[in-house]
Amino acid sequence: KIKMFAQKKVTLPLGRHKVVILDEADSMTSGAQQALRRTMEIYSNSTRFALACNTSSKIIEPIQSRCAIVRFSRLSDQEILGRLMVVVQAEKVHDGSVV
Repeated sequence: KIKMFAQKKVTLPLGRHKVVILDEADSMTSGAQQALRRTMEIYSNSTRFALACNTSSKIIEPIQSRCAIVRFSRLSDQEILGRLMVVVQAEKVHDGSVV
């Protein structure tokens, strides 16, 4: 499906690209990662790839070398709770229901 999406012809404004976001990319097999690497190489002019993973060392080096690696620290329970409260208030959730 990734290759089909990447090779699909679409007209985008100059400087715009299609984006593929792969969550849990570190769970891909080595063979799947090799296929992804080839797809990334072939369609890099029109498609950007974002990979999210828990363990970057499980991503094959040829993919890592083609990516900008951004590491995030774990959020504290307080940070998560604070953000959830903002969403609850914005969505007007009371007693588990939306009003």
